[in-house]
Amino acid sequence: MWASTLLWPFRIIAAQDAPAPYLQVPSQRQLEWQEQELYAFLHFGPNTFTGEEWGRSQSLPDICNPTDLDTDQWAKILAEAGMKGMILTAKHHDGMCLWNTSTTAYKIGNGSWAKQREQSSLDADIVRMAAGSAKKYGIKFGVYLSPWDIHRDPAMPKPGLEGTMYDEPQIFGDSSPGDYNVLYVQQLTELVTMTLADGTHIDIFEVWLDGASGSDTVQTFDWTGFRDAIRQHQPGAVMWGHQGPDARWVGNEDGASRPTNWHTLSRTQDDPHYAGEALERGVRDGRYWTPAESDARIRDGWFYHAGEPSKSGATLMEMYLKTVGRSVNLLLDVPPDARGLIPDTDVANLRDFTRLRNATLGRNLVTPEHSTFSSNVRAGNNNKYGPCKIIDGRQDTYWTMDDGEMTGWVEVDLGNVYCVDGFIVQEHIALGQRVGGYGIDATVDAGTYRAVVNNGTSIGHKRIDLLDKAVKTSRIRLRITQANAVPLIQSLQVLGSRNCTTK
Repeated sequence: MWASTLLWPFRIIAAQDAPAPYLQVPSQRQLEWQEQELYAFLHFGPNTFTGEEWGRSQSLPDICNPTDLDTDQWAKILAEAGMKGMILTAKHHDGMCLWNTSTTAYKIGNGSWAKQREQSSLDADIVRMAAGSAKKYGIKFGVYLSPWDIHRDPAMPKPGLEGTMYDEPQIFGDSSPGDYNVLYVQQLTELVTMTLADGTHIDIFEVWLDGASGSDTVQTFDWTGFRDAIRQHQPGAVMWGHQGPDARWVGNEDGASRPTNWHTLSRTQDDPHYAGEALERGVRDGRYWTPAESDARIRDGWFYHAGEPSKSGATLMEMYLKTVGRSVNLLLDVPPDARGLIPDTDVANLRDFTRLRNATLGRNLVTPEHSTFSSNVRAGNNNKYGPCKIIDGRQDTYWTMDDGEMTGWVEVDLGNVYCVDGFIVQEHIALGQRVGGYGIDATVDAGTYRAVVNNGTSIGHKRIDLLDKAVKTSRIRLRITQANAVPLIQSLQVLGSRNCTTK
């Protein structure tokens, strides 16, 4: 009896312990990165002035001659559009560097535009300028550094550079003299150790390691060395690659993903590459936490080209719902034009996109004061795991049930009848992604529940479900119909109008 008495309180305490992490979990930098959700790509460089996409022309640095370059305008417009950061093409495939690198003469700093600015005591280091503007307007900064370098690739003709200071050794390729990986690490190190004009260290939130190549030259990249350089100097930076290590490609450039999305893969950047479908879906219960990012464009091309249409706010909103609304970060390319400014048409469409996003998603009917109910609460501990946690607005709390409870429900009483037309649900992914099936019900006709969202699959960081038609209701129920471990629901938002006129 004595031993039995001791065991009983021990079991109560154990039952109240927090759920154990489920398989793979995100690092702190990955968690912070997934919270960014929407940020901009800025493709700018010689292609902006030549009309190219990949820079095969190998023009002289004088080609880069923006008449009104204003990186403050970039950052201000992006911040106003609700974007949390911007990633600049510090070096695209053409090989011309936008910062004052010591690794090559092929840099904008050797062009007439930069020299004129320097003569007027103005900064001509576009990467540093952009980083300073990002900081000024409160958004994060990242860099794209193309591993493929046409300027150093012997298979790519460069007749316009013959006999000039830019006719540099062709070291790209395993069979070429020299070691291109050494040069790339030097360039990467310059970027990740860069400081602002006042000496302030630049924090980089993402480094884009593009694997694209349009050459037959075989170059074995030292991915391990690249990653080591970034980790050493920017430990908080997420590294994007085809399969990670921190974030993966979503498998297309359309601003869309599949309805089911897992934050894990079972291969790394060093393994054979998955096909597009596997990258879009991810691999459930995979070996590595590698969430997806969707790189998409506001125009047809990555670089600015005169005459190209700009996507409307409505089109951008549709992209947002098919990416961020399915737990995929959206990296939207907004290329500056030959003036060095984001074009007026793009600015207008970004503003319309922001208006639509706010009008659609900024209508949460639920506040922490609303009543909540659930099928089960972990160890009966409502203060720590109760259903009220899904509406408290915090990222460190969640509703959950006892271990072994894989299905269950949580309800929110709206306190009155409203027109509801959408929902935002989030898992507490800090402890892993668990849910593989869910549905959402609303009370109609004298309190009877009717399903309004059917056959939902993954939730992950964020799931947005918009209804085709609003429903008049006073009570919402989220059902977890399948999970591989006890589900942890961090947040439920109910979108709609308090002035319900739907018949």
